[in-house]
Amino acid sequence: MATPIPKNRCQFTLDEVASATGGTIKGEPRTVVRGVTMDTRMLEAGALFVALRGDGRDGHSFLTEAARRGASALLVERGRQLPELPAVEVEDTLVALGALARHHLERMRAANSLACIAIGGAVGKTSTKELTAAAVRAIFGETLATPGNLNNRIGVPMTIFTLAERHRAAVLECGTNTRGEIERLARIVEPDVAVVLNVDIEHSEGLGSIEEIADEETALFATARRAVVACAEERLVMERVPRGANLVTFGAAPDADVGVAARSSETVALARNHVTLALSARLVASGAPERLELSLALPGAAAARNAAAAVAGAAALRARPLAANELSAIARALEGVAPVAGRLQIRTIGDLILIDDTYNANPRSVRAALETARESAAGAGTRLIVALGDMLELGRLSCAMHTEAVAEVLGLAPAAFIAVGAEMTAAARWMADRSDNPPYARTDIRLAADSVAAAELTRSLARAGDVILVKGSRGIRMERIIDALEERFGSRTQD
Repeated sequence: MATPIPKNRCQFTLDEVASATGGTIKGEPRTVVRGVTMDTRMLEAGALFVALRGDGRDGHSFLTEAARRGASALLVERGRQLPELPAVEVEDTLVALGALARHHLERMRAANSLACIAIGGAVGKTSTKELTAAAVRAIFGETLATPGNLNNRIGVPMTIFTLAERHRAAVLECGTNTRGEIERLARIVEPDVAVVLNVDIEHSEGLGSIEEIADEETALFATARRAVVACAEERLVMERVPRGANLVTFGAAPDADVGVAARSSETVALARNHVTLALSARLVASGAPERLELSLALPGAAAARNAAAAVAGAAALRARPLAANELSAIARALEGVAPVAGRLQIRTIGDLILIDDTYNANPRSVRAALETARESAAGAGTRLIVALGDMLELGRLSCAMHTEAVAEVLGLAPAAFIAVGAEMTAAARWMADRSDNPPYARTDIRLAADSVAAAELTRSLARAGDVILVKGSRGIRMERIIDALEERFGSRTQD
């Protein structure tokens, strides 16, 4: 499910590259490059090849290959042996990549009055990014949005390089699994508006405690030029809003600037999620409605909050009260946003109702998925099966978080629960040994060492009409279960 790095034709002189990155030029300063890449397989003639190091791979090993494929210049670490090609030498090519992207973003801002919004948080970034991009596009025009999940120190710069003169706004997703990553991304983007959705246990191996995670996520606020957007009921986020910042809030709290006032779902597979948003008077122009009625294609309460965040972000980016026609345009745009593949995507396989949330997992996203599964099964009046895989990178909190997740599954009393992976099966065994655990009497519990075994179990347990939630961290490969269900119940899949 990895998102391909998009190609670009971003143009610089070598002198510009050196100035933006603080590098030293080796060769002709007036050399022009068109396109930035770090992969020789994607390199087009005339491009700048950036030699990155990481994950056991050193881009400096491919300098000769880059020259052979037609690179016009190189961006390299100091002291490297170079082929006969112009180059800019820097201390750290990853840092330089970000600095060059920031330079390109700034020149696009200067040329086109480009508006920029950055989105971070533990859960819901990608779906909210899609909703926000739709809302922003409805009122600003051509908008660049992060493709897929390219939200790290490589993905964000490479997305920025695709900015062109036609764009009037950019919506950039910023993610982290290492301390300091958000701060570095914030310095690259310096958004007009920074949105932090939530804070929860995620990547705690690299980020630490919940307070340290909150510090990391809310570092996005530090460089916001115009406004910050936060969920009103997220205490750890709200406590870290910079003093004096222009704050726009969203969420279920009654005093939120964009509040979720009501929500209901159609009964068959949650085909539409009906949401009413209440907007504070300061966000809407005189005579414009202060309530926005939406019929979303995205299921669950989390989608309603994400839509509220998108409206709050778009309003903050507009920097003036929204007119009635703008609100109508935003509503139409939000209603047209489809689920992101692998993220609470409800679809049918034959007579099954599948909730595909296989992209990733952490405690908060598990809770959201379980709530959506409960609603879907209740609405369809049928059995619920939950296949839940390990949540990775939780560090010392992993045991407690998996035990809590199992308890939440059992609290729904599904017809069957397939625990997948070492952590989830250990938690399920521990819960099974407790004599005060009545949900086990109502649920068929199965343990699977991996998703291959889980696929066979789920395939054998499923029957026509079931609602089946499949979720787990990316490394568990829970999509194998979906492949097995498609083999048994028919490969024709309907969204």
